[in-house]
Parts: sequence; C-alpha cells; structure tokens
Amino acid sequence: MTDYSFFKCKYLSKKDLRAEAEKFREQYWPNGVLPVNMEEIIEAKLDLDIEPLHGISELINIDAYLKSDLSGIVVDYKQYMDNENRYERRLRFSFAHETGHYVLHDYIFNNFNIDNPKDYYDFIINAPKEDYRYFEYQANEFAGRLLVPKEELIEVLGVACDAIKEKGDEQFLINTDKDIVLLGSAPKLCRPFGVSEEVIIRRVREEGLLKHIK
Repeated sequence: MTDYSFFKCKYLSKKDLRAEAEKFREQYWPNGVLPVNMEEIIEAKLDLDIEPLHGISELINIDAYLKSDLSGIVVDYKQYMDNENRYERRLRFSFAHETGHYVLHDYIFNNFNIDNPKDYYDFIINAPKEDYRYFEYQANEFAGRLLVPKEELIEVLGVACDAIKEKGDEQFLINTDKDIVLLGSAPKLCRPFGVSEEVIIRRVREEGLLKHIK
C-alpha cells in the first residue's frame, strides 16, 4: 500500500486561490463567454485527454479524477455519455475542480501513482484527513471562481433583485431575509453560469455578496 503519511497540501489563501482562477480564465478563456466550456479548455487548450470509464461514480462516489501523470481526466462514462445532458452542470464543475488540481497540485499528483479508480479510492481513504479536506477545498474554490466570475455574479444578482422589486409581493424579503431571497433566486442565478443551485448559493456566500441583495 502507498504511504500517504507524507501527503501535505501547501497553504494558499482564499485571495491566492481566486487570483489563480482569474489568471487561468484570462489565459484559457479570454472571450469571457458564459458558461465556461471546460471540455474545450481541457482538450483543446491544456491538451489533456477526457477518458470516460464505466462505474466510477458507483465505485468511489466521485464523477471524475485527474490522472497522476497529469495526462488527462477520467470521468464517469454514464454521466459523460448521457444523451439527455442531465449531468452537464455537475460535470462542468467536476471538470473545473479537476483542472484546479491540475493547476494547483501537480507537486502532489507527481508523488503518487493514481492510475485507476481503486488507486484514487485508496488516496481518498488513506491521505491525512485535514490535508485532504484542504486539498479538496482549494480545488473547489478555484473551480467556483473560474466558472462564476465575481463581477458577472454581482450583475446577475442585481437583475434578480430588480425582478423581485417589480413583482412587489416579495420585496420586503430583500431587507428582512436575504438568505431566503438567495435560495428563491438560485434557480435563475445559476443559469448563465451553467452550474448547480448549490454552487451558485455557495459562491454568493463565499464572495460575501449577500450585501448586493438590496
């Protein structure tokens, strides 16, 4: 069994993580069109392979993982090949998350031989828990800022608030319960970015943007 006791995730502040995401988007998605096309970035611009593989989500309860040689991202076959695109938003975030690992954590992946789902499962189970949680947090924060740029999110929030004011029936909530407004608006807020409601709610809170609900 691989010894993961030496696994250590370097400290990066939230500001550092967001700066890395902004720099990456400016370099690899300069047109700024939303939603961000992660497949195009991964395959055409990073020259990485996307490799569908059966049974990942059932075996290790994840949608995708980055290969330790940094040559590609393995993704659950059933989700990726779904003809109805039911997993499109979920996979966009998963691809952005794994891209975050690619950008931020090459020094980790180079030290561990992760070539199949079982290897990744062993990594998840045996890596030091605090470092693993921080490792995943960093990739999540990178992915969130990459897919949901702050200025565009502020703009979409403003549009949502204006719509509430025009309706009038929920306007009082803007001043009394901003969280309720956020939860109620999430289905519309997430659409321009092609992410889930959960992701958009987290971005508003992480970016401290509840104050823009006014």
